[in-house]
Amino acid sequence: MTTSRKKNAKPTHSKPTHSKLSGTVPSAAPRSSSKARAHAPVDSESSSFDPWILWVTFRRCWPWAVPAGMVLAGVAAMFVLQGFVPRYEATHLLVANDEYVVFDNVMKYSKDLARTETALILNPIVLVPALADPSLHDVPSLSNPATAEAHLRSNLTIKSGGDPKSLEIRYEDTDPEVAKNVCNAVAKSYLRQRDSFDAARVTNIEEWLEPEIQQWEQRVEERQARVQTLSEQTLGFAPGKAIEKAENESNLALLTQLRSEIGDLKIELSLFDAGLYDGGNLAASPVLAAAPMVVPEAVVKRGKPSESEIASHLEADPRVAELVQKVNRYRASVLDMEVNDMVRVNRDYYKELNKNLASAESELQSERREARDRTIEKLERFAEDEYERQKVAAKRTSEWQQEQFAAQAKELAQQSSKIQSEVSAAEKASRERQRFAIVSRLEILQAQYNEESERLEKFGGTTAQLQFAQDELAVASGVLKKLRDRVAAIKTERRQDGAVRTLAEATAPKSPIETVPYKKLAMASSVAFMVPFLIGLIFEYRVQRVTDASSFTRSGDMVPIMGEVARLPSGSRSQKGRRVFEESIDTLRANLFLSMDTSNVRSIAVVSGMSGEGKSSVSSQLALSIAKATGETVLLVDGDLRCPDQHEIFGLEMGDGFAGVLSGKTTLIEAVDTSLGALIHVLPAGRLTASPHRLMSPSGMKDFVDHALSHYSYVVMDTAPVLSAGETLAVASAVDASLICVMRDVSRIDNVTRTTRRLEAAGASIAGTVFSGVSARQYSYRYGDYHYALGDVPFGDSSSELSESSVS
Repeated sequence: MTTSRKKNAKPTHSKPTHSKLSGTVPSAAPRSSSKARAHAPVDSESSSFDPWILWVTFRRCWPWAVPAGMVLAGVAAMFVLQGFVPRYEATHLLVANDEYVVFDNVMKYSKDLARTETALILNPIVLVPALADPSLHDVPSLSNPATAEAHLRSNLTIKSGGDPKSLEIRYEDTDPEVAKNVCNAVAKSYLRQRDSFDAARVTNIEEWLEPEIQQWEQRVEERQARVQTLSEQTLGFAPGKAIEKAENESNLALLTQLRSEIGDLKIELSLFDAGLYDGGNLAASPVLAAAPMVVPEAVVKRGKPSESEIASHLEADPRVAELVQKVNRYRASVLDMEVNDMVRVNRDYYKELNKNLASAESELQSERREARDRTIEKLERFAEDEYERQKVAAKRTSEWQQEQFAAQAKELAQQSSKIQSEVSAAEKASRERQRFAIVSRLEILQAQYNEESERLEKFGGTTAQLQFAQDELAVASGVLKKLRDRVAAIKTERRQDGAVRTLAEATAPKSPIETVPYKKLAMASSVAFMVPFLIGLIFEYRVQRVTDASSFTRSGDMVPIMGEVARLPSGSRSQKGRRVFEESIDTLRANLFLSMDTSNVRSIAVVSGMSGEGKSSVSSQLALSIAKATGETVLLVDGDLRCPDQHEIFGLEMGDGFAGVLSGKTTLIEAVDTSLGALIHVLPAGRLTASPHRLMSPSGMKDFVDHALSHYSYVVMDTAPVLSAGETLAVASAVDASLICVMRDVSRIDNVTRTTRRLEAAGASIAGTVFSGVSARQYSYRYGDYHYALGDVPFGDSSSELSESSVS
């Protein structure tokens, strides 16, 4: 007997294998792995909240939580109704004032009152004066100065009046008259503050425009004086008169005529000196002597850059142009804030813009001074180069004219030498007088030509300066006109009734906001109804029941699942449920015997930590499944001496049973019930006559198992709960393998952990965990429903199946 036990003993090492009949990975944990499992880290997910517990809580608690929740919901609704006080809401309607007299868009108004004015209405500068209204002194809710403002703000609502230009001020209170008075007081305080802001804004604009107007008036006067000065310098032209084109043309014609006459006189003087001129006729009259012919030297003047040229080149300087654009941008930003009335909203930014504008203007003036020096130096270099070029050209012209006059003088001298001897003294005196007349006339014309030339040169230099000064005067006059027009428009459009006006004052509401507080009732009832479920949730969370196989396997101290067992249906109505249950037991048996660690197991103990975890159903059906699969006789032992139930499952007599065998009152062969057939024999628990601990000692249990295996191929033992009955440890240590039963939604994780550790400490070989209580639908969904047919034989109870097996 001892030899057979050692032969069938399990190896000391384990190698997990996959079952051929189930998707579960069966791996029986040998004794050598207990320390490793005991020190294995617990998965972090096991301590986290599993949403599945909500459904478990509802499923387990609804029979008592629903009635309790309905009672609590009714009590909560009663308290809400008793404490309900009707509230009334008054409304004051305001509208933006967009009317104007002549000038549109001068006095700005808000196009979205609810967005722009809400902050002002809820500000203490409006609420505090409103609380000081005499009509609110007797309001109970506002009697406490410390909480009056907060209470007022909490019951005050600002909404759009249906259109962006309208606004509604609403106030709630239990007294309709109080709601009306408070609403109107807040609206009046807001309108006063709004009018005060608008008046201050207009006054600030006028105060700012006044010095600007004075400054531009001074600029206009300065530029008018400059225009007058430049006009007076333009050869007598009165200020403001345009220089006629015809007059310019006549001056140029006079200058041409004078230049022509001077040339003729020079030729006449040359002919006279040559003795070829006689009263305007060319003749061979003798002369006293040939006067030397002198070619007048060409006069070249050094040009100077005019103010117009300097100004033109100055504005074209890249750095000056960049600074001008910068100054214009700052001026545009400042003017835009002033026109859009943004100065009072963001005065710091306005001051910063003015500061930047002043800095840019100062930088521009400094850059213009430096650029002016560079421009003058550049223009003077250009004038010097032009002067040198004109000098060279004039010198070449003078040399050519000198050569021409020298040739003519030589020819005239030759002719004059022939007739010089014939000229008398009287003729010589007459010619001297004629020559003096010609020279005098030539000097007069030359002086007139020089004067006209200087006048035209002066006139051309000051015309551009005059035009530039007139342009500056026009710009200054335009700015001054716009400033004066702005002041006139503001004074004309200055409103007397403000930018916002009342369209409809608040009246005392006749009906409350709600006659029954449906929302509060629903909320209070819902919360009260959920209180029992919350208590159940807390309890279930603390208990930590096993809800499904996946959450069970995530726990670090748990033995891997050998198989899942469907729930055993009650009665015989659900044939599919019974078939799925039997199929799950067959899968468990296949996993057990096809695993390398448990393939040689002959004695099996089905244990659990607490009662009600399905060990009796699993043990009885597992014994039937082993008997049908192997064709060998299986002994099913009811080892739960405290609360036996195997005899009730199979409908057998109790007899002396297992207790009688252990006490020596009867033998195993006499105590076994063989009425179920040749494949399954049942040993009931029997009547307990002594303490189970004394009857089920470790040595006695080993002897019993060895004796039973000598008569039967397999022994399956149903046991008492491990945590409640310590004698089960003796049974588990005596058999080849133990299966721990875990019931879905019943077993607790801590109980399963303690059960596993006790079995390991007792030296039991744990093959795995059986997760029972899975619904037939869930089991079929997870593993499929691939049933088989047995002809016309229906699936009946266990006894009928056993009789059929016995016959076979």
